[in-house]
Amino acid sequence: MKKIILLGIILQALCFIACSGADNSKSASDVEENQVVEEAADDTPVEEEPEEDSAEEELKGDPSVDIDLTVLSATFVYSEVYNMVMEPEVYIGEKVKMEGTCSIYTDEKTGKVYYACIIKDATQCCAQGLEFTLDEEKYTQEDYPKEGDFITISGTFDTYSEGANKYLTVRDSELIL
Repeated sequence: MKKIILLGIILQALCFIACSGADNSKSASDVEENQVVEEAADDTPVEEEPEEDSAEEELKGDPSVDIDLTVLSATFVYSEVYNMVMEPEVYIGEKVKMEGTCSIYTDEKTGKVYYACIIKDATQCCAQGLEFTLDEEKYTQEDYPKEGDFITISGTFDTYSEGANKYLTVRDSELIL
């Protein structure tokens, strides 16, 4: 028994000695300094790409809307719609364009039909969406898309209340083919 305890103490001492040996870890500033020195030693000219300009050009999208979700990646679209859901007051009155899958819900108590444009995140595991209503001056009830149709809509972001609940919608939407 004494041998086992002694062996355990020796192993612990060896671990402490090995762990407290020379400091081989490098801080972020050491790594950065080494990279700067290596880059300075390299005489090859480095071409810099304009980051902001090209990104802005890609994301301009449709100039007739304030927020064009159709030009963003799936992750950004999902995130922006999430932001709209979490802070709707920031987006009220903004003209929004989005594409996704049409989802239809009928309230069993009132019989009212609700339409939504649903988008998925990049991994296709999570979904977020916004209710929409078509512009009544341009469309009839028969013009609404069917469940599961891939749609692109453009309309005005707004909120409304039914009973004690507050809901989000894209009002006076147009279907874009």
